[in-house]
Amino acid sequence: MFKLFAKKNIFLLILGIIALGSFLRFYNFGNWLHFELDQSRDAKVIDLAVKDGPMALPLLGPKAAGSFLRLGPAFYYFNYLSALAFGNTPSGIATIIMIFGILAIPAFYILIRRYFNQWTCLSLTALFSLSLFLIMYSRFSWNPNALPLFTILTIYALLRAVDREERNRGKWLLAAAFSISVVTQLHFLAYVSFPVITAVFLIIKRPRIKWAYWAGAIGIILLMNFPVILNEIKTGGDNFKEFQKVVSGKTGAESEKSILAKVVKNYSENSIGHFLILSSQNSELPRLLRNPNLNIQCDEGCRQQLPMGTIALVLFSSGLILMLKNLIFEKDPRKKDFVILISVWFIVAFGLFTPLAFDISPRFWLLVSALPFIFLGFSFDFLRKILPKKLAFTLILIIIFGLSASNLYNTYKRFNELKDAPYKTINVSADRILKEKNRVTLEQQYMITDYIENFYQKNKYPVYLNSEPFYRRSLLLDLSARGIPESDFRDAVNGNTVYRNGNYFLVYSSNSNIEKHIKDYSISYNLVGKKQFGTMTVIQLVPKPEAINAEEEQFEKNKKNASSVPKRYTWQEIFDSASKDDSGDDGGE
Repeated sequence: MFKLFAKKNIFLLILGIIALGSFLRFYNFGNWLHFELDQSRDAKVIDLAVKDGPMALPLLGPKAAGSFLRLGPAFYYFNYLSALAFGNTPSGIATIIMIFGILAIPAFYILIRRYFNQWTCLSLTALFSLSLFLIMYSRFSWNPNALPLFTILTIYALLRAVDREERNRGKWLLAAAFSISVVTQLHFLAYVSFPVITAVFLIIKRPRIKWAYWAGAIGIILLMNFPVILNEIKTGGDNFKEFQKVVSGKTGAESEKSILAKVVKNYSENSIGHFLILSSQNSELPRLLRNPNLNIQCDEGCRQQLPMGTIALVLFSSGLILMLKNLIFEKDPRKKDFVILISVWFIVAFGLFTPLAFDISPRFWLLVSALPFIFLGFSFDFLRKILPKKLAFTLILIIIFGLSASNLYNTYKRFNELKDAPYKTINVSADRILKEKNRVTLEQQYMITDYIENFYQKNKYPVYLNSEPFYRRSLLLDLSARGIPESDFRDAVNGNTVYRNGNYFLVYSSNSNIEKHIKDYSISYNLVGKKQFGTMTVIQLVPKPEAINAEEEQFEKNKKNASSVPKRYTWQEIFDSASKDDSGDDGGE
């Protein structure tokens, strides 16, 4: 009876943890949505597919940052399904990512139960659900944001596939093949690292699984990557050529820095990154410089955050050391497999991050988002072994409470900033999570486009708008969705055509140099109005009579996006091409 009661309580605790994590991910989701450059780019793709049908979906996905290499299309297909289910709006498209963020919580719990005891798992899962880092990346649509769920599912499926006591090893191998096929389409680093992680682990374990399942796993991977393969066939391997360029570029970057400097920097960044995920706190560590001798540098900002940096270094180092210790001394076969795979995951990721150590972005940590909590779990287990039971329990409770309180406080602070963004000017401190210099919400952007639309409704003139790169495309997309003819206003600075009939607007951060933005246009335009929307300010301009050289621009009803490089086909183009080939028409591009 007591065991049944305990199990019931544990189940309720798990539900409570998931419920709290879910609330923090969906609370005011639509109004506070982060919808900027990449999100508006992806929304255009999904909007076209919703209007024209699934045949308008592309065979390739988003570009890898800073290159022309494109990932697989799984992210777009998820977005498309989300738009059909929840509405073809920015928040409707992003809802699937929020759901993935919620599902990552129970998935993480199930994964770590293969190693840790019940209460450690509950504690770590509670921290996972409260992590501001994971909360924020669950609250908007971006291709890396689904990595926490699918990396965890891949690791879990691999563990089940090699478990000798598992009756369905073959089915779990198929599940791993599906998960890794998704993971490799979400981010370039995942595309490079997870096949290596999987291959190394399977070579180490050499699981005895029927050949039919191995064939099925290969079939799933080929099927999931069929759109990419098809696009490569049509383009003669253009995307693979871009992949080669990216690899050579990444390995050639920062070549002037020594391998020691890169390793030290990577270790430092891992410590800071792990601590950020666990606590939402910024931290800093001294930098190792070589000019020409090795020197340690710690400026004022570093010294201020050095106490947190020291904690970050201790937590990361202790977790890493204990992982290696468990790798050597763990005897339980199931737990041994867990430590082996976690070690491979960390080592491959660490090795991949080393050449990029001086250019690591916060989104990179999504690749290893479960590891900080697992490392912390290793430390908890160690404390239980070396300290008296009550002392260990008290110390672990203090750590859990401190990290949870830190996350809750910073989440409360962040949510308040998002709430105030449309109405107040906010001074944002250093943001290591999204690297935002400003707080701008979708609700706020809609308020701005409502304001601009009022002018259009009065005169029906096209809208010309310029803004910071983060917001320009999303504001133009919203205007276009409302049926308002719109165009990028940047060309006006270069003295191009100035139309008499037009509504001209600049939208910039309220904390930026507004006067400079106005001055850039002062040769051909006069300021006639300025209205602040909290963290953003809208500036209205009119052309000077002497600068006008045309009456009104004529817009095409269906503007086509510029062709992508390399060529990205849609399913419709593939089928149209096949039809032409069947009819004997060469149908050249």
